[in-house]
Amino acid sequence: MAQSNRILPSLSISVSALMFIPILALIYQAFFAVDGNDHTFSNILDSVLWQYIKNSLLVVMATLIFACIFAIAPAWWCARYEFKGRRFLQWAMVFPLAIPAYVSAYIYTKTLDYAGPVQSTLRQWFDWQSPNDYWFFDMRSITGGSLMLALALYPYIYLLLRYGFAKQSDHLDHAARLLGASSKDVFFKIRLAMARPALAIGCTLVAMEALADFGTMHLFAISTLTTAIYDSWLVYGSLSGAAKLSCLLLVFIVSLTLLERQQRKAQKQYESRGQQLLQRKPASQQKTLGIWSFCGLVLILGFVIPVAHLLDFTGTYFQQNWQPRLWQHSVNTFLLALIAACVCMLIAMMLNNQLRFKPNRLNQSQLNLASLGYAIPGTVLAIAILIPLGALDLAINDIMVWANMDSLGLIFSGTSFALLLAFVIRFVAIANGSIHSGYQQISPNLDLAAASLGQKTSGIFRFIHLPLIRPMALSAFLLVFIECVKELPAAILLRPFDFETLSTYVYQHASDDQLEHGALAALLIIIVSLLPIILLSRTQRMS
Repeated sequence: MAQSNRILPSLSISVSALMFIPILALIYQAFFAVDGNDHTFSNILDSVLWQYIKNSLLVVMATLIFACIFAIAPAWWCARYEFKGRRFLQWAMVFPLAIPAYVSAYIYTKTLDYAGPVQSTLRQWFDWQSPNDYWFFDMRSITGGSLMLALALYPYIYLLLRYGFAKQSDHLDHAARLLGASSKDVFFKIRLAMARPALAIGCTLVAMEALADFGTMHLFAISTLTTAIYDSWLVYGSLSGAAKLSCLLLVFIVSLTLLERQQRKAQKQYESRGQQLLQRKPASQQKTLGIWSFCGLVLILGFVIPVAHLLDFTGTYFQQNWQPRLWQHSVNTFLLALIAACVCMLIAMMLNNQLRFKPNRLNQSQLNLASLGYAIPGTVLAIAILIPLGALDLAINDIMVWANMDSLGLIFSGTSFALLLAFVIRFVAIANGSIHSGYQQISPNLDLAAASLGQKTSGIFRFIHLPLIRPMALSAFLLVFIECVKELPAAILLRPFDFETLSTYVYQHASDDQLEHGALAALLIIIVSLLPIILLSRTQRMS
């Protein structure tokens, strides 16, 4: 037992340090390493860097505007009003989160382009002969790309706001009405203002995902920092240039994270404690119609149309979709996701267990350090992992040659190990958050009672903690699994030769203008991604 008590802290420190090594390697490569293609970054800096930054910021701002439009009103309606179909609608509004934005982007581009069915029909109806005869919305633009991202990401804001609205008190309404405030004033000046921290956190998540997006921007040929990182490494072969751009993108992400934390600290002054929670009011027929019209339109645009097209593609091009390689790619994806989810769960339980029994600053720092990965975009993390793993491979091969043995090749950076490591570093934060939340719901008195009866820490974890956190652990496992299945940027940069995941397989078809041949793979991603939503809708009841 004594040996175990010494090994576990050492192991947790090592794991936490491992999470931070890629970032240190990234900084070293960006500012201290010598790269033969270092002129790549200088050329970008002199020519298009500011355009990349401008495009990235415009994408973030436009995505936030669209996402707020899609999310704020439905979140309030589902929290405030009782209407027919509310229980289904409050979870259906999360369904678009399962659709990869680049899939929707491809579908809407094919539908709304000049040669697509919409514009072709309009030209036929109005006898227009050329694009000069009329104006039509350009999907291949920052506005179009931001709209696609917003349709996929607005559920982040919607979920947090719905929960924030539901936890507010009804007394605030009564007090405001007595002072002569209108319903509009009550919502904007009280309800939305009190939910501002939740709104800020949701917007931060959307902004981070928009900054990190690769698939949609690359598909629309919109140059952002993320696409620049991809081009610097895979097109120009400059690891140093990619590292410098990654550090710049990381500065934006860290800034957003710090802003979110400031809002979270401010949340304490808005929480209402010991008061009656928000009571739903019956909605009139006219209001119910308005709610379903708006929410239905968002659902149709964000979920129904993409899924309907994918189903049509699958049926029309069934032979091209039903390929042996699809199942090989599915096995690759699910096996990697399964291993990554298991490793993330083990790390999360180890770190949280350490913090539970020894709540000191060191253990808290280890948990925080291990949770940094989710804030790092997949493209940045991929570059950060390639640097130390590539150096390790070179060192091992040099040793093998020195010992007159055959070199082993790129056993770390050139295999699925690199991709697995990226999954673990990026998504262990999800497991940490869920397990930590589960631990916070367990009274410390249970630990004291068990210890007074002679139970050791291992027994307390096995017989008390583990059964109580099992539901949270299952949710965390599913969420990590799904995120691994959907991850695209890291998978594109780190996948070994002749190795595809479902996301890279689908994106490859989309970038080749042949998504029809990868529609079944896209449907598999969507079906798997819907599992945690369905599970939560069956196990949780939102008041």
